[in-house]
Amino acid sequence: MGDDDTVFFPDNLVAVLGKYDHREMYYVGGNSESVEQDTLHAYDMAFGGGGFAISYPLAAELVKIMDGCLDRYSYMYGSDQRVWACVSELGVSLTRELGFHQMDIRGDAFGLLAAHPLAPLVSLHHPESIQPLFPNKTLLQSFQTIIQAYKPDPARIMQQSICYNKWKWSISISWGYAVQIYPRVLTPKELEMPLQTFQTWRTLSNGPFTFNTRPVSPDPCQHPIVFYLDSVNDVAQEGVTVTTYKKLLDRPKNKCPFMNYLIAVGVEKIVVSAEKMDYQLLNQKPRRQCCEISEG
Repeated sequence: MGDDDTVFFPDNLVAVLGKYDHREMYYVGGNSESVEQDTLHAYDMAFGGGGFAISYPLAAELVKIMDGCLDRYSYMYGSDQRVWACVSELGVSLTRELGFHQMDIRGDAFGLLAAHPLAPLVSLHHPESIQPLFPNKTLLQSFQTIIQAYKPDPARIMQQSICYNKWKWSISISWGYAVQIYPRVLTPKELEMPLQTFQTWRTLSNGPFTFNTRPVSPDPCQHPIVFYLDSVNDVAQEGVTVTTYKKLLDRPKNKCPFMNYLIAVGVEKIVVSAEKMDYQLLNQKPRRQCCEISEG
């Protein structure tokens, strides 16, 4: 179940749900990113915008109590909240999957999506309420670009890889979306933490969120140099995809005067070659993949 403004990634949805025994009762989804929304509704509820799934045995039991249950919870705000309450009566709790995204945020989702958790991307909600994912594209063009990368390698879309080079640059890849270069050393723990380029859903505040964030520094020398997806090449016979990321030409040059930063700014494009990802890598004891740098 999802909303009419929910974008689903069906291959990933099938893979995620395929982990579970369809003969058992499951209620699968995710909650809101904004604590104010979770407090208003519930922390242990699957938010309908991000989408949720109910297994067949659970649905069969829900049918038996649904009419009376809807009457008991008629005061609740939405259908997702009423379903949550009815499921709770059957003693079934939420099984959280990190790839369901309610997207209860405002502003620029870049920071969140450039540090996607180690889980298949299943859904994105509220696309009309955030800025286009690519600064030089419309909302529709942005999602068309993401889908272009998703199709040849669904499991890898927006999966984060981290690597370092001999100049002590820290490089974070959100596959199929963007690459960030920091011309200094940041730990993996820092790079895994989203830059807070966004605000909360209801009050447009700087938090709190259900995950840690890094503030965007006013110092331009602390900003990453960002390259956005430009092209995707599916080398099917070799089982790899080659993605190219480029800087935006219409963005003003960064004002940082340090030489290491200026050298990094001189990079025009980044090419990433990756083997197609097996869902087993994400579904069984997932581990973030590393990357190696070949300079050319």
